[in-house]
Amino acid sequence: MRKDTRPTPPFFLGIDAGTAAVKAGVFDRDGHQLSIGLRGYPTHFPRPGWAEQDPADWWSALVGAVRECLAGIEPAEIAGISADATTCTVLPMTAEGRPLRRALVWMDVRAADQAARIFASGDDALRYSLAGVNAEWMPPKALWLAEQEPQIYNQADRLLEFTDWIAYRLTGRMVMNANTAIQRWYYHTPTGGWPESFFSRIGLDGVVSKFPSEILAVGETVGPLAPPAAAEMGLPAGIPVIMGGGDAFVGLLGMGVTEPGDLGLVLGSSNVILGFSRDEFHVPGIFGSFPDALLPGLNLVEGGQASAGSILSWFKDHCARDLAHAKESGGPSAYQVLDREAASIPAGSEGLIVLDYFQGNRTPHTDSRARGAVWGLSLGSSRGHLYRAIMEGIAYGLEEIVETFRRHGVPVSRVIACGGAIQSPLFMQIYSDVLGLTLSIPRTTEASLLGSAVVAAAGAGAYEDLASASRGMVKIVGECRPDSARHQEYAFSIRQYRQTYPQLKDLMHEMSGRGSAGGGAEDGKR
Repeated sequence: MRKDTRPTPPFFLGIDAGTAAVKAGVFDRDGHQLSIGLRGYPTHFPRPGWAEQDPADWWSALVGAVRECLAGIEPAEIAGISADATTCTVLPMTAEGRPLRRALVWMDVRAADQAARIFASGDDALRYSLAGVNAEWMPPKALWLAEQEPQIYNQADRLLEFTDWIAYRLTGRMVMNANTAIQRWYYHTPTGGWPESFFSRIGLDGVVSKFPSEILAVGETVGPLAPPAAAEMGLPAGIPVIMGGGDAFVGLLGMGVTEPGDLGLVLGSSNVILGFSRDEFHVPGIFGSFPDALLPGLNLVEGGQASAGSILSWFKDHCARDLAHAKESGGPSAYQVLDREAASIPAGSEGLIVLDYFQGNRTPHTDSRARGAVWGLSLGSSRGHLYRAIMEGIAYGLEEIVETFRRHGVPVSRVIACGGAIQSPLFMQIYSDVLGLTLSIPRTTEASLLGSAVVAAAGAGAYEDLASASRGMVKIVGECRPDSARHQEYAFSIRQYRQTYPQLKDLMHEMSGRGSAGGGAEDGKR
């Protein structure tokens, strides 16, 4: 479906493979979005804390999304293609490209026990995660496969990331993107790359042989679009396919974040907040810093929430089923109705606190065994109270991350926000009020999708480098300013939120150990 009057080619195709769907969009050199296509795919939850997806569903959705976005576009005018995807999403494969099981999606935290044991090793390679090893990352997931599904692990010639799987399907080349290798797989450029002694120490001796041997930086050419993929998608073969990276990280380029001082806030199923530092540093409560993970010479700094928009989706699906067909009958969507109900509740939700750790805590605690909590309920608590309290709890979690950044010297001069929450003025105002910061809004709120187009444009030679492509294709068009009175009101609730996790931590760990982790091969097979 066309979005704007069609400017002058060349055009660039961005592909953004998210948690629930893949989007494909065509952009011109100035960053105008000409079209978009969307196709969803299911996530399977065999056990609490587990999350899997089938690569066959990925490919079907990707082909459908690309074909949809090409309606009205001359395929020969596409000058470059790049894709981003969720990370860390691990897929064991044979050398011939055959998946051996469903992929372990980024939000899968079944490897919590493995993560704890890896962290206990105290190895120097853990510089990226000094507060704890996240079960979402590659080493815990690989170790879980080795221990719980040894037949599949031993049979796997390759462990491949989602982004790299897309590059493989598009070009036939099995390579690895440097962005993911650095910020999820413990690759460290200043000390020579892979920490093989670390892998041996934690029980993954020889695992590097299962990684693609060639690592490409974001913006490097993977190869030409292969004829089989081109035919399925309706594109001419030979279009340059440019290496992308993790969705949120590529999204920085789609927000115009290319210098220290700017923070990019990606609001989605999970929330990611990212920035840059000129010097490498490592402290508890922050992931990174990751040298050369996106832009040469800069260190990527990361914080994030494992559950954000996914909690709102959960609430809608389970606590607002009466609104499921509201939009189909010509009325507002379920989310719009819930927003309206929540807007009538005062800031602080009249003493209701929601802890947003539904899939664990990513930062600053890095606790995969933490779980969500709701307290302060009374017989006067309505659906609107709960929905607003969820929004506020997510915002409180984000505020704790930003404060951790500041405490360790990460500059915060501007915050640029993108993602699904942009569609909710209430949620954006809550974020701004809680943080006490102005949120800048780019013209294209699908930052990861535009970011992939930025990568495609730079890689295809339309710009000198990634930073100049980002500056040329991103425009800021709006902002959300904080209300000072509400910001002050939120101070008390933020303190109550921060005290909740220490009070419940031990209980959460006991509960999450009952059926949430471990298990054998049959539970994870297709």
